[in-house]
Amino acid sequence: MTEHDDDWLDEEPSEEELAEAAALAAALERGTADAPPEDALAMAALLRHGQDGSALSEERRDAILTEALATARPQRPRAAAPWWRWLVPAGLVTAAAAAGVVAVLAAGEAEMPATAAQLPAPSAALLRAQAATAAGGDATALDAAMRAHRAAVLDRLEERYAR
Repeated sequence: MTEHDDDWLDEEPSEEELAEAAALAAALERGTADAPPEDALAMAALLRHGQDGSALSEERRDAILTEALATARPQRPRAAAPWWRWLVPAGLVTAAAAAGVVAVLAAGEAEMPATAAQLPAPSAALLRAQAATAAGGDATALDAAMRAHRAAVLDRLEERYAR
């Protein structure tokens, strides 16, 4: 800083500054109800905090603790939970699972016919073609016989389960 920047420190305080200082002093006194100047209170709080870090004295700390303990309500003792208390949620979960199983089974029975489809037995020609192919013969006869048999099976399934 230069010399001329510190000149304001040597000046006498103005009337406004004196009035603010008086208002701050009155506000810091306990029991006053006047509205304190906010900027002065903020500055005073910073100065107070800078001095001691806002640490409480032993007496003030003891007074706060005594007041808190005197005004605190005692905690009500909690009764121990009965042993059967866990049965309620377990019963609800079991009932929900049973209802789900019943719903799935009822829905499945409505879609399924009462009896299974009777599939056609393989023809003698199909069995002869399978035996010949297994012995090393030509598979062309087996392919033709299998096509005919598959068509018969699929027709029977479509008759039975078509919607």
